[in-house]
Amino acid sequence: MQSPARRAIMIGMDGAAMELVINMVNGGHMPHLAKIVERGVYRPMIGVFPTLTPPGWTATSTGAWPGNHGVMDFNIRKLGAPLDETVWGINTDLSRAEYLWNTVERAGGTPLLVKWEMSWPPTVTSGVQVEGTGPGVSNHHQIAGYHLFVAGQWQRRAIGGQRDPETLDPSALQTGSDVDPVSIEDARDWTGLPASSRPPKEVILTIQPLARGRGPMLRGEKGTPVPFYGLIYASADNGYDRVRICRSRDGDSAVTELGMGDWSDWWLDQFEIDDEEISGYVRMKLVNLTAEADAFELFVPQIWPNGGYTKPLEVADEIDQLVGNFLQNPARDALGIMDDDTYFESLDFHHQRLADVADYLTTTRDDWTMLFIETHASDYTSHFFLGQAEDFSGADVETQQRCIDGVVRTYSSIDDMIGRVAALAGDDTLICLVSDHGGTPNQYRAIEIDEVLEEAGFLVYKEENGKRTVDWSRTRAASVGLVHVFINLEGREPDGIVSPDDYKDTQLEIIAALHAYTDPATGRHPFALAITREDAEMVNLWGDTTGDVVYALRPEFDGAHGKQLPSVSFGIAGQHCTFVLAGPGVKEGLALQGQVRVVDVAPTLCYLLGLPMPRNVEGGVAYEALTDPDWHLRK
Repeated sequence: MQSPARRAIMIGMDGAAMELVINMVNGGHMPHLAKIVERGVYRPMIGVFPTLTPPGWTATSTGAWPGNHGVMDFNIRKLGAPLDETVWGINTDLSRAEYLWNTVERAGGTPLLVKWEMSWPPTVTSGVQVEGTGPGVSNHHQIAGYHLFVAGQWQRRAIGGQRDPETLDPSALQTGSDVDPVSIEDARDWTGLPASSRPPKEVILTIQPLARGRGPMLRGEKGTPVPFYGLIYASADNGYDRVRICRSRDGDSAVTELGMGDWSDWWLDQFEIDDEEISGYVRMKLVNLTAEADAFELFVPQIWPNGGYTKPLEVADEIDQLVGNFLQNPARDALGIMDDDTYFESLDFHHQRLADVADYLTTTRDDWTMLFIETHASDYTSHFFLGQAEDFSGADVETQQRCIDGVVRTYSSIDDMIGRVAALAGDDTLICLVSDHGGTPNQYRAIEIDEVLEEAGFLVYKEENGKRTVDWSRTRAASVGLVHVFINLEGREPDGIVSPDDYKDTQLEIIAALHAYTDPATGRHPFALAITREDAEMVNLWGDTTGDVVYALRPEFDGAHGKQLPSVSFGIAGQHCTFVLAGPGVKEGLALQGQVRVVDVAPTLCYLLGLPMPRNVEGGVAYEALTDPDWHLRK
C-alpha cells in the first residue's frame, strides 16, 4: 500500500519550550504556526538529559538516546585523560547512531539540510547540506565574527541578571574584547571630498579576519587586517550626518555611504587567512552619529564566505549566484552590546535567507524526500531575553518589558520563516516542528557544582603561579560537562587517589552531599536529583562517558537549561521540547494525551513516509497522532 506521505519538512527551533511556543501562539505572535497546529497534532515532548543541544539534536536526528548515540554534551569526558580534558561535542564523527538523513539515502531518497544543527562534518552522500555546525560563534567557516566600531559617548545595552557560562551557551564568547574602539580625527590628506558644511573627519575601520570565533573551530591561525576609511561629513546645516566608507583616503573609492540607521548592501570583498585569499560578504550599518561627531557606532555583522560551507561544494556557488549571500550567525554574541533593533534586523535577514535557500533547493531538486531546516534564535533569546521576562526574576519593570518584547520579536521572526517554509509543502508532505530542549526564566543565582563539591571536601584547590588550580593529589571528585561528577579513581584516572574498594561508598557520599546542600541565599535545597552511574539509565545515560554521579537542579537554581530535568515547566516556559506534526496520515486539531519523546520523532516520520527505521533507533511511533496506525497492513 502507498505510504500516507511522500515527503517531509522538519523545522527545528533550538531551545524552544513547548510551553513558551503555545504561549506565543495563543498570544497571536505566531499565526503561521497556529495554522499548522490547527490542522495537526501537538504535545509537550520529553527530551534528553542534560537538556542541551548536542545530545538533543543528535537524539532527534537518530531516534537514539544519548547513552546509545554517545554525543553526551558540548564537553565530553575524554577517556584516559585527566579529568579537566574534554572532547568537543559538535562533531558527527562522535555519533554511534545512524542519522535520519542517511536513512533516507539508504532508502533511495534525497535529503536537504539547511543549517541543521549538529550535522557537521557532513554525512550526506547523495543529498545536499548547507552548513550545520553549532550555535553562533561555534562554526567552522566564518571569515570573521561581528565588528562593532565605537567612539566617544557610547554605552553597552546590558540587560543585567546572570549570564550562562560558555559550557552551556557556546554561541558567544565571554573573554576578549567585545567592541572595536576607534578614534575620530580630522580628515587629512584626502582627495575626492564631498561638499560638507563642517570640516570632514575620518575614522579608520579595521576588519580583523578570525575575530570573535571559537578557537578550536577557527578556519585558520592568522588573518591579515583589512582597513576601511570612514569619511564623516555634514551634508546639510544640521551637523555631521553621513559616513562614506572608502578603501583609501579618496572619497571616490567609496564602497558605500550611510546615514543614521542605514544598512549598506552586501558586497563581496577579499580577505587573507594563513596567506590564502578568501572571498566573503560585508555589510555595514551606521547605528549612531551625533551632530558634533562626539559619538559614533557602526556595526558589521558576521563575514561569511561565498563557498566551502556546503556539500557538494558547488551548491555554495549556486546559492551565491542564484539566491544571495549566506549568514550563519545573526549576531547573537552582540546581544546586550549593540541595540536590540539592529540585532532583530539581522535576525530577520538570517531567517529569510534560510527560507530563501530552502525554497531554492526544493525548487531545483524535484527528487527531494526530506527537508531539514533549523533556527537557533529561540535559544539565543532563552539565554538573553527570557531570563528576566518574569516578575520573579527580580528585574525592574523596564527591563522586564524589554525582555518580553525580545521574546515576542524572536518568535515572530521565527514564525515568518515557518510560514515561508511551510508553503513549500504539497498535499503529500508532512510538516514537523521540533526542538531539542526548552528554556526557562531565572529566579535565583544558578548553583555552581564546583562550589558545592569544594564545600563538601571533594574538590580541592591550590595556588600555583598566582593561579587557583585543582590539586589532583587531594581531589576525590570533579565535575565534567554539565551534569556529570567523576570520581578521581585510582587506576582509571592519571592522578587517581580513590581506591576502587571505596568507589561505591564515594558515589553514595557525593549523592548525600548534593541532597544535603542548602543554598545559602534562600535556605532551599537546589538539587532535584542525584544518582549513581548505574541508575542514570533512568535518564537515558550510560557508558564510560557518563559520570559516576549524575545530578539535576531545580529550575529556579539553573540557567536557561542544561541541568534541569526534561519534564520541567516553569513560569511562561519549561524544558519540554516542541512537537507539532501535520499533513497526510495525521489527525487534525488534537492535543495528544500520550507521551511523546524526542526519540519518537524519527521513527514516526519514517513510518508515515514508508521508510526503513534508522539503525540504532530506540524510539517508537507516535501512533496516537495517526489517522490509520495500521496503514502498512492494508493491501
